[in-house]
Amino acid sequence: MSLLPGAPATDMTKQIIRMLFMPREPFPTDRVRINVLFGRELLARGHEIDLVMQAASDRVSTGAHTWHGRTIWVGPTDSADGFLHRMRKHWLALRHDLRSLKLAKRKNYDAVLVSDKFLLASIAVLIARIRGLKFVFWLTFPYPEADLADAQVRTARYPWLARIRGFVSRSLLYEWVLPRSDFVFVQSARMKSDVCAHGINPAIVLPIVSGFDPMTVVPRKSQSTGGPSASVTVAYLGTLNAARHLDVLVDMLAQLREKGMPVKLLFVGDAERPRDRLMLERCAKELGVAEHMEITGFLPQSEALARVQEADVCVSPFYPSPVLLSTSPTKLVEYLALGCPVIANDHPEQRLILRESRAGVCVPWGARHFARAVRWLMACSHAERAAMGSRGRAWVESNRTYAHIADEMERVFTKILGR
Repeated sequence: MSLLPGAPATDMTKQIIRMLFMPREPFPTDRVRINVLFGRELLARGHEIDLVMQAASDRVSTGAHTWHGRTIWVGPTDSADGFLHRMRKHWLALRHDLRSLKLAKRKNYDAVLVSDKFLLASIAVLIARIRGLKFVFWLTFPYPEADLADAQVRTARYPWLARIRGFVSRSLLYEWVLPRSDFVFVQSARMKSDVCAHGINPAIVLPIVSGFDPMTVVPRKSQSTGGPSASVTVAYLGTLNAARHLDVLVDMLAQLREKGMPVKLLFVGDAERPRDRLMLERCAKELGVAEHMEITGFLPQSEALARVQEADVCVSPFYPSPVLLSTSPTKLVEYLALGCPVIANDHPEQRLILRESRAGVCVPWGARHFARAVRWLMACSHAERAAMGSRGRAWVESNRTYAHIADEMERVFTKILGR
């Protein structure tokens, strides 16, 4: 058994995890749960994990790719725009996944892990049972509920398709896949409660919350103290999809500018659909603050974090809908890891994190509440804001590194593989 360069020595008596992992993310991806949790932490400990993924674009070569000494089988895609191309993309992904299930044999693996792929999971759970493999499902986001909600308010690109997909995936997930799974990972304690409300045994459900990579997310250097008239930058990191209701931040910006605060709103990210970004830009124009708002578009993680480091305050708005209440806010964890003081609205996990870390303020949802929090934080001294940032970094280092998360996953797999 070989380890990755720089990896700690692995306990030779520890059970090795031999697993086929089939995530929703395309290849290549910048998702840290793939690249850090699996690519560095778990593989560095000597575990044998291969992946099945779909190409992120037509330019990505398909077939077997060597990855950290293991293999990723990459399937074709269709990245052209339009309904028929979108359907073909989904069909190519499903066909590649089903063909790849031939790899799921006892001579190769002990377990199959499927993440957020409901139709595939409904088939893979049976194949795993027939072939004597353990089956684990990982739900990172309440996709069935999100599809149904998007269809109802007509924010989906194809509402009728979202409605069908939501009903089918919800039925498959709660009535077929999860009851037959050996273990289930979810994204938060709230999501565990929601899943178990469908009759799933709580003993086989474990939250795997959002983490961060200490090697790539480094705390920022101390910000300049500035003066009363110094410009203030408020940053948001993440998707700009309409379901997030980020017009609340544009409204916040308008209120702050109206009160005379020289503030700039920085959106680090973009929307999957151009119309969602256009809605934000149109809102800024109508409120007269377009020149004080910047949208960077999609950036590599290192560049995105570098832009966030420029901010005086970071904001983590989670619209209080049943869908988003069960999420684990990655952006909040990254803000704390960067050492930034944070404003977040009342949300189960955000409320808990800020209470424990004392790295920011938690407010009700609403533009006036966010605006009031910005004014309060900027009225604090530079030393007080720096102390908040230091407490946030210390908290995530103690609670949210992927080394800690890998320890938890090892414990689970050792338990279910030893049954």
